[in-house]
Amino acid sequence: MLNWNDITIEKLQLINQVDTNNPIERTAQIVSILKELPYEHVETWTLDELRKVDLTFLERIPKSPLKFKFKHQGKRYRLVKNAQEMNAHHFIELQELSKKDVIEVLPEIIACLSYRVNIFGRRVKDDYEVKVEAYKSLPFVKFYTYALFFSTLFPKLLDATLTYLKEKEKEVQTHLDGLHS
Repeated sequence: MLNWNDITIEKLQLINQVDTNNPIERTAQIVSILKELPYEHVETWTLDELRKVDLTFLERIPKSPLKFKFKHQGKRYRLVKNAQEMNAHHFIELQELSKKDVIEVLPEIIACLSYRVNIFGRRVKDDYEVKVEAYKSLPFVKFYTYALFFSTLFPKLLDATLTYLKEKEKEVQTHLDGLHS
């Protein structure tokens, strides 16, 4: 029986791209994606065979506790909890990603909002592009909650950054005014 634990981020992205109004064709395409079977194989099934695949779990929002540490492909990672843990270029990248469909860019979002750690929990160098590719196979259900956390947190981060930059601008302007007089 299929459930949310069977859905990777990449599978959800593929499901999100299914573009048909025909409910039978849509179901066949989703079954093909979830069971990792060629569509040509699934489209030969009878309607009874197709109906036996229970996809009702897709109608319910997945539930998973929010965890900030995870292992993937033998590597340890942590998700950021606040802006101080982020790299500046990732913050800038998130501004662009926030304008796009969250499901489509979820691996990129998680790559921006995560960092690799060693066995002792200390940050180690990692590669953004490698993370993005690897994160496509992450289980969606574990990162859905974090995506919601991110969507709530990010606007607050932008406001805090804007306030900080305005304060710095005032300081620089005051300093420049002092130099000119």
